[in-house]
Amino acid sequence: MPLDEQRQANLDGWDQRAQVHAESKFYDLQRYIDTPDHLSSTVEFDRTELGDVSGKSLLHLQCHIGTDTISWARLGAAVTGADFSPASVEQARKLSRESGTPARFEVAELYDTPNVIDEQFDIVYTGVGALTWLPDIKGWAKVVSQMLKPGGTFYIRDGHPMAGAIDDGRDDELLVVDYQYFETEEGMQFEGDGTYTDGPPISQRVHYEWNHGLGEIVTALINNSLRIELLHEHTFAEFKAFPACIHVGDGRWQLRDRNERLPLMFSIRAAKTT
Repeated sequence: MPLDEQRQANLDGWDQRAQVHAESKFYDLQRYIDTPDHLSSTVEFDRTELGDVSGKSLLHLQCHIGTDTISWARLGAAVTGADFSPASVEQARKLSRESGTPARFEVAELYDTPNVIDEQFDIVYTGVGALTWLPDIKGWAKVVSQMLKPGGTFYIRDGHPMAGAIDDGRDDELLVVDYQYFETEEGMQFEGDGTYTDGPPISQRVHYEWNHGLGEIVTALINNSLRIELLHEHTFAEFKAFPACIHVGDGRWQLRDRNERLPLMFSIRAAKTT
């Protein structure tokens, strides 16, 4: 299927997920409205690696409905969130208004972000669950660099590409490589009406994903004037990645047995050199 048709299928799916997620217990948007200092569990962890953001401008790429973006604003950053889904951006703007947390949100397809937002930022941030929806990791790294001021900081924490290559449908707790590890031109097609939160099914059943090897990700950043300051691989995920995972508290999941066998997430902090 042509790339533009794959992108449209993904966009339709995320527009539908936006409403489901906004009403879900998983995201619990009401807590952001009722509790002015509440932070997402994602940002609670990421702040320990990214550092102080107060007084800095921050761009959140692929921000979805804005919970992490709002959280960075509550830590003192002047935030802008960008997402290709108009429905997601609408929910993010609503959350900003109703929570009283200042934030700007723009509709922008990832690779078109520099044409939509004509400025650079002290920090560019990418949250959990982002890279698998992108077909071109080199183009992504170029956008990150374009949006970042010289001397600025980039940070990402996302699913580890090795975990992304493991068959997640097995019930025997074996870790079996079944999906691509390296980036390929053709996206992997998946079908299903579920989403990762509670709530009703969506009607857009087909979506497409791409994996990117850790070396491909790091090299793409290096080749776009980013100096790697931190690269960590983590044995936990923020979701039940496999049937063999168990909840260990603080919204984290690990393999039930010998979690040293497989990294479930990675994080990178990098500085723009020029």
